[in-house]
Amino acid sequence: MKSFLLLLLLIPNVFAADDTYVGWVSDSGCARARASSGRFSATNPDCARRCVKEGKDIVLISQERKTVFSIQNPEMLKDQVGNKVGLSATSVGPHSIRVNKITFTEKSDPQCERPRLKD
Repeated sequence: MKSFLLLLLLIPNVFAADDTYVGWVSDSGCARARASSGRFSATNPDCARRCVKEGKDIVLISQERKTVFSIQNPEMLKDQVGNKVGLSATSVGPHSIRVNKITFTEKSDPQCERPRLKD
């Protein structure tokens, strides 16, 4: 029994359950800048795609959880940068997830960051 408990302590992620995450796939630069000002919303999709191509990390902006998640396996989301997605993922830290499955995708409107017109 003791060896079984020791094994559980040494391998904590073996029994980790998937959770659902919804948010916008973005680049780390824009996402973290927005989050530091308290905005957990979509970034400009074209800008996010460009920044990822230039080497920024892929992240998930979660408005619901008020956080920006690092992605442990960013290749899963490479084609979704700029879009809103639903994910089945496993938490691997307080602000880090491993994507197991993309459950839905909503294409983002590149005009989402345009300022509102004055009345």
